[in-house]
Amino acid sequence: MIKVIKENAHFLIGLAITISVLWPLMRQGYFSHHDDVQVVRLFEMDKCLDDFQFPCRWVPDMGGGYGYPIFNYYAPLPYYFGEFFYFVTTNLLVAAKLMFASSFVGAYVFMYLLGKSLWGKAGGAVSAIFYSLVPYHAVNLYVRGAMGEMWAMTFIPLIFYFLFRLSQKTNINSSIKLAIALALLITSHNLSFVMFTPTIFVFALIFYIKDHSVKFLKLFSLSILFSLVFSAFYWLPAVAEGKYVHLETMTVGYFSYTEHFKGLRKLFIDRNWAWGPSIREVPGGEKDQMPYQVGWIHLAGYLLSLVTLWMFANKPKRKVYRLIGIGSSIIIVASVFMIHPRSVYVWNFFGTILKYIQFPWRFLIVVSFFISLLSGGIFLAVKKHTWLVFVPVVLLVFVFNFSYFRPEKFLNVRQEDYLSGQTWDAQIKRSIFDYLPIFATMPPAELSTYDYEVISGEATVKNFQKGTNWIDLEIEAENFSTVQLSQYYFPGWKIYVNGKAVEIKYDNYLGLMTFPVDNGTSKVHAKLCNSPVRALGNALSLMGFMVLGFYLLKRDD
Repeated sequence: MIKVIKENAHFLIGLAITISVLWPLMRQGYFSHHDDVQVVRLFEMDKCLDDFQFPCRWVPDMGGGYGYPIFNYYAPLPYYFGEFFYFVTTNLLVAAKLMFASSFVGAYVFMYLLGKSLWGKAGGAVSAIFYSLVPYHAVNLYVRGAMGEMWAMTFIPLIFYFLFRLSQKTNINSSIKLAIALALLITSHNLSFVMFTPTIFVFALIFYIKDHSVKFLKLFSLSILFSLVFSAFYWLPAVAEGKYVHLETMTVGYFSYTEHFKGLRKLFIDRNWAWGPSIREVPGGEKDQMPYQVGWIHLAGYLLSLVTLWMFANKPKRKVYRLIGIGSSIIIVASVFMIHPRSVYVWNFFGTILKYIQFPWRFLIVVSFFISLLSGGIFLAVKKHTWLVFVPVVLLVFVFNFSYFRPEKFLNVRQEDYLSGQTWDAQIKRSIFDYLPIFATMPPAELSTYDYEVISGEATVKNFQKGTNWIDLEIEAENFSTVQLSQYYFPGWKIYVNGKAVEIKYDNYLGLMTFPVDNGTSKVHAKLCNSPVRALGNALSLMGFMVLGFYLLKRDD
């Protein structure tokens, strides 16, 4: 045991430091952050899975109580992990905090694996510690509460680790691992995938230049293909069915990228720390209250690593190390440029895609990753007495950045508080226009207060039952009647009256579903079925997982 501890001492120290900044999550209750919707999203995911709706696409309570196709568009993977934590703990607040904590620790572990493969144990631990303590990690965790980006930061180092492994062991096994890692990123935070895709190709090019291996390029291409197949259940409907929901509100007003460029001073000089929103500062206006700093110690570590990579890299690996240093630096500079106001013409030119990133400072995720990764490279110049360098470097970054890892305030709340009263109402109508079906011309002024309404005729409804993506009811009609369900229409909804499909109308201003019934007793069943593109996405992913399972079984044989 002592021998194992000594051999992994650098890793264990870094792990302890990483866990130490999670101390706010260990307190009772919850904590404040911008995106305080994680609890209700997890609650809705739990309802989906309890109802055997998999993959979860439509949730019953959000959208003001009228239902919502959020997981048809918003990357769902963190909430599938969260469902496991909820199953174990039976507490939504604890499960949400475990979602944050596990992604944070996972980011450390995967960055260590990547850094260790490049710089050795001490360098790997420094890269991982720098990644854990990078200011943008604190912003995502305790200021924004950005669950999707937190999980993206987990899988990004795993992608580059398997990409590096593929360059070393150019075989199908490495290719599949890379494909899985890419699929995990796509289904965790698709915007991070968009931002990192160019960097992935840059490093693939670096590894190709290293060996000029055509086989590497073929297997890398296979990884890209299979990652898209594994994640097709999510990205294919999200892209193809984007026309069925309101997306325009996500790119205008406050959410326009034009409002969130940041200058070099905020990135490299300011150490002010606050928990307010990102805003565009104008003379005499409100001051920006969100931190964007890269980190002074991180900058120092990065600059020292460049000197080390150029002067002290071992001759057999000198070429690839220098290529990594050059490639990473180009990416860092390009990312800083994308945050700066002078890049606006690039954003305008590629606006069709880039506008959905919303905040140019999101490129800090790219800057943070590559600066942290390269910082471990200083140990290429330290052959002996690594502890004499490791300890002061780790202490410096810990002392400088530890204070950032705290929320603005702690909330003395229970799970029940999030599922009732004003807090519940606020959560289910928050950002209601995002992903609102286009058949609703405007969001509802009030939350849904009824399940159904008889629009015309004389009818009585009884035995009303509602699941996540289905509704059952019985109707006794005195004459021909029209009934309206308090449920948005969305492609795939079908309504059966006594087993026969009937026409659904949704020409009211909210786009709620109405349908006819004849006189007499009718049994009605409404269900959101898979559209052709959703069925195709599901089939592709299932096929991909079957191929993966077959490969694993064959390999074991």
